[in-house]
Amino acid sequence: MIKPCYKGKLVKIFWLFILVYLAAGASSMAIGPDFGKINETITGKRTANKKRIKAKVRGLISGMPEKVLAAQNYDKVEMPTIDAAVNDALQVAKEKYLTLVDGGFHENGRVIRVPSDRPTIGQAIDVAQPGDTVVVAPGICYEQILLKDGVKLVSASTDGGDELLAVEKARLQLPRRTLRTVIDGSRTTPSKRGMVDFDPGVSDKTIIDGFTIRNLPSQNHHTAGHAHGLNIRGASPVIVNCYIKDMGSTGIGSHVVYHDQQGPMRARDFRWANIKHPASAIIYNNIITGSLGLGIGCNHFASPFILGNELFANDDSELGDKPSPGMGNKHGCYATIIANIVHDNPGGGILSQVGKKQGKYGIDRPTHPTIVNNVVYDNGADRPGISAKGAGSLSRPVVMRGNYVYNSGVTGIGLSDKAIGIIEENMVSNPKKPGIAVKESVALKLNTNRVTNLNGTVGIVIIDGSVVDEMIGNAVDADVDAPPYRKDSDSKIKSND
Repeated sequence: MIKPCYKGKLVKIFWLFILVYLAAGASSMAIGPDFGKINETITGKRTANKKRIKAKVRGLISGMPEKVLAAQNYDKVEMPTIDAAVNDALQVAKEKYLTLVDGGFHENGRVIRVPSDRPTIGQAIDVAQPGDTVVVAPGICYEQILLKDGVKLVSASTDGGDELLAVEKARLQLPRRTLRTVIDGSRTTPSKRGMVDFDPGVSDKTIIDGFTIRNLPSQNHHTAGHAHGLNIRGASPVIVNCYIKDMGSTGIGSHVVYHDQQGPMRARDFRWANIKHPASAIIYNNIITGSLGLGIGCNHFASPFILGNELFANDDSELGDKPSPGMGNKHGCYATIIANIVHDNPGGGILSQVGKKQGKYGIDRPTHPTIVNNVVYDNGADRPGISAKGAGSLSRPVVMRGNYVYNSGVTGIGLSDKAIGIIEENMVSNPKKPGIAVKESVALKLNTNRVTNLNGTVGIVIIDGSVVDEMIGNAVDADVDAPPYRKDSDSKIKSND
C-alpha cells in the first residue's frame, strides 16, 4: 500500500513528466509551451485553487502561440440579456429598412378596395396598375395570390388597425390589421403555387404589408417543384408586417429565375451568367413560425435583405431528415441578414452551405451571406447557432459580425468543411460545444469576439488544418475545466507567426 506522502510525491512526479514531455514536443508547434512559465504557474502560488492552476496549465499547453495569447483581450465578458440584445437589434433593422424603401411611389395611384370594389384580392390585383394600392378589409380570404409589378397590397388600417399588439410566443409585435386580415390556404391543394406568388421580374415597388398568411398544404420541401408559403422566384418585392404561420413547407423561399427555367433539371444551366431574373426581396418585421421547413430559405443566387424578422418553432423533423434551421442559405445565395431574432428552431439558427450539385452546369459562385447583428438562441441540439459549411471564398467570404448567440445546442458560431469567412465582434454565451470553432476552414479575420459561460468547453478552437489570417482582441471567460483557446498542430495563425 502506498503511503499518503509517497502518493503525493508520485502525483507530482507524474505531472512533472507530462510537462517535460510536452515541452520537448514544442518544436512541432508554431511557438510551443514555455516550460519555465508552466513551472512558474505551478509553483508561484498565484492562487490556492488547484482547479485554476490546472486551467492555466491547460491554457499554456493548448497549442496557441504565446504571441496569439498576448494579442487577445483579458477583460471579463459582460453579456447583455436577450431582451437588451433584441431591443438593440430591432433598432438596427428599422434604420436599415428605412434606407431601402421608397414610401412615395403609391401616393398618386388608385385605391382598389376589397370587397367593396372587387370581391376578391385576386380580382382587385387583376385590374390594378403600377402605382395602385389594393386595400383589404378585415376577414379571411381563402385564395392564393399572384402579385404583379408596382402594386401594393395592404390590410385596412381603419378602427385602430395600426396599433401594435403582442403575438403568442413572439417578441415582435405586429399591427392589429395584420392579425385580423387573413389569407388562408386550408381550402387549397398542394401544387407549385404558394399562398403568395410574385410575377418574375417584379421590383421593390411591389409590396405586401400586414397580413396573416397561413395553412399552405403540407408537402416535402426537399423534393423538386415544391412551393413555399411565399414564393419569391426571380422577384424583388417588399414583404413587411406579416404573420406567416403553419405553412406546410418553408415559410418564405427565394431564388432567381434562369433563362432555361422550364427545362428538365438534369439539363439546366445553374451558372451565374444564365440568370434571367434576380431575387432581391426586402423582408422586414415579419413573424415566421410553424413552417414544415425553414422559416426563410435562400437558394440559387438569391440576394434578399432580411431585416428584423422573428423566426421560431419552424420544424420539419417529421419528414425524416435532420431538421432544417430557422434560416438557411445555399446554392450561391448572398443574402444580407441583419438584426433578426431566431430562436427555438430544432434544426439550428442561421446556417450556410454549398448545396447539392444540380443540372448540367452547377452553381459557379459560392454561397456568401452577410450575417450581422442577429440574436440567435435556444435552437436545438444538432446544429450551431450561426455557421458556414463549405461556403464562402477568398473574394466572397461569409461575414458573421456583431451577432449575439445564446444557449446553442452545439457550437455557437462556426466555419467548417473548407468554408472561408470573417468572424468579428460576436458575443456567445453558454454553448454546449466550443463557443467559436474554425474547423478545416479559413478565417480571414477572427477578431474582438466575446465568449462566456462555457460550462467545461473551450472558448475558441482552430483545428483540422485551418488557417486564421488575423486573430486579435478576443475575450474568453475561461472555464476551470478547459482552456480559453485551442489550436492543433495542423492549423496556423498567420498574423502572429
